[in-house]
Amino acid sequence: MRLKQIFLVFVAIAARAQNVTVQVNGQFVGAERTLNWIAGNGIMHACTDNSAQSRVDCTPSLNTALIPTHDTIHANENYCASHSGTTAYACSLASTKALTAYSAGMTFVLNVDANCASCTLSIDGVGPVTIKKIDGTTDPGGTLIAGQPQWIFYDGKVFRLMGGASAAGSPVDSRGDLRARRVISAMATLPYQAAMTLDVTAGDFHKIRTAPSAGNAVLGASTGGLPGQHMWIIISNDATSAKTITFGANILSSGPLNGSAGKSATLHFVSDGTAWYEVSRTSGL
Repeated sequence: MRLKQIFLVFVAIAARAQNVTVQVNGQFVGAERTLNWIAGNGIMHACTDNSAQSRVDCTPSLNTALIPTHDTIHANENYCASHSGTTAYACSLASTKALTAYSAGMTFVLNVDANCASCTLSIDGVGPVTIKKIDGTTDPGGTLIAGQPQWIFYDGKVFRLMGGASAAGSPVDSRGDLRARRVISAMATLPYQAAMTLDVTAGDFHKIRTAPSAGNAVLGASTGGLPGQHMWIIISNDATSAKTITFGANILSSGPLNGSAGKSATLHFVSDGTAWYEVSRTSGL
């Protein structure tokens, strides 16, 4: 009987020696003879008995039905550069990511070499699809311009320009000109003194009211402005005496402005990027 008890003790010790101690982040979980891997939340395990190394090898993997891969979502690299020279755009994606079919929700960066009024796009020879503005019905009408990449997405029927304006209330016309109901510029007021300099970065409208006790003055501009920039100046002469204003730095005028007491004048200038050129003036207002 004593030998049997000793044998059972050794069996228990041997069994305990085979237990696997498991920790997670250094925290003890348990010690059992069997460690069981349970798949969950998209993680799967494949294990094999590596008897040559006296071990079991387990490899985790993703369940792509729950966790989609990059290729599952895109099946392509999304840069599409067309060099067809026409508005029948065609491009090829990376050779390892060639597109085989269009799927709703696909997005691409499209760069073309011809302006589009109405156009189509074929990617990897899948077939031509019409390109529309963001509303899905209006042709681009000049909003897709050669050399200016835009994001597009496939809605299941057409490619839509994600940066293109819709037909209703479009701020850009077919030439790329900006359209708006009104643009109101801020007006800068310049104190009157013998030498004055307009800050042409403060706005395009300026107003000067002469001082009764002051004399004539010289008016210049801080810079020659930007090419195509316009500038308007209102000069209001005080009621005491007529003031003469000549023009100095960065302003090319048709001559001095001879004021009239109690009257105002307006002047219009345009810049070529180096100087302001007088366009018109109206006196005696």
